Amino acid sequence: MNQLIDDLTRRVSAERLRDLTLDMVRIPSPTGNSRQVTEFYADYARNLGLHVEIVSDFPDSPSTIARYGNIPNGHTLTLDGHLDTIHASHVAPYVKDGCIFGRGAGDMKSGVAAILEATRVIIESGVQLKGNLILATHSLHEAPVGHMEGLRALVARGDVFVDAALVAESGFDSLNIRGKGQALFEITITREGDVLHENVARVQNIPNPLDYAIQVAHALQERGQALAQHDAALLGPESFFLGQVHGGDFYNRVPTRAFLNGTYRYWPDKSWQDVEQLFQQILSTVEHDPRLQLDLRLLSNGLGWEVNPEAPVVHALQSGYAHIVGRELPLVGALSVCDVNIIAREGGIPAVAHGTGSTTAHADLEWVCIEDIVRTTKVFLATIVNYLGAEAR
Repeated sequence: MNQLIDDLTRRVSAERLRDLTLDMVRIPSPTGNSRQVTEFYADYARNLGLHVEIVSDFPDSPSTIARYGNIPNGHTLTLDGHLDTIHASHVAPYVKDGCIFGRGAGDMKSGVAAILEATRVIIESGVQLKGNLILATHSLHEAPVGHMEGLRALVARGDVFVDAALVAESGFDSLNIRGKGQALFEITITREGDVLHENVARVQNIPNPLDYAIQVAHALQERGQALAQHDAALLGPESFFLGQVHGGDFYNRVPTRAFLNGTYRYWPDKSWQDVEQLFQQILSTVEHDPRLQLDLRLLSNGLGWEVNPEAPVVHALQSGYAHIVGRELPLVGALSVCDVNIIAREGGIPAVAHGTGSTTAHADLEWVCIEDIVRTTKVFLATIVNYLGAEAR
């Protein structure tokens, strides 16, 4: 089997990976507007000989399903990636010193390019897989604009994520086997009436939404400090994070609105109902003037998850990594969410993630090295062969 893997990995082209990644990065695809890059990807996959279905449940953010192999009772491995990027400006894409720079280079168009190159090598080599490959892409991944709607729709079909999945992002030299869930909370406090001078508001006993926002923020911080006293294996403590607190427009005017948001990251033992109940419990401890209206919005980017470290797809990736890289792939926990949260928890199948080495996702300057994309493509090929089995024709 190792000889077959070596034969396949020799066919990986750094030039093709460079050009394909750069071509996709050159197509802007901020969350909510990824149709153009999806159509480019679909055409590329069709030119490999794959049958590609474009799923337009979300017309401006379509998903794709491409299939290779139709072996009855054979295992199926789904290769997964998202094509949208965060809403953040970036300099025009370029290549320098063996690296690709541009929004989406590392997160995660290079991973999608690695999926396509691995599939191309398998097709053009004539190797016969003993199972089936599915390539899945989607958008609406990046919060706060998207909340995994595209991926959730694919999972709900039941015919895309079947036996196991490999997500083309996240750890490069480690393997996440359990991860935290993430809730994004948005709390808005409003009152009727007009903006007033602070002295007028005091005389008229008008409540200040900012006062309540501060109390809520304090209650969240206190709960976060309590959570910090307890660790879970590979994950550490649960946590609250305040990202924004807004209100007012002048130093002595009482506003009609205040707003705060942030994240709650929690362990795999929690259901979404548990998350909702926790927020209701925290807010119930903060007294507020009845003339203030409170609106809590909770959004899920994926529940906490874990995968059996003895699952065949875990062993397939570990073995493939060891063969290509020459060292063991340590098992760790994931603090941030990725597609694995949805696939493992809502899809109910083992899922692993392996990226292209970039650590600049969401940064002002995002980049990935071409040699790392090549390495990851080879790891993908080894994982596919290890998991599905294969023989040369």
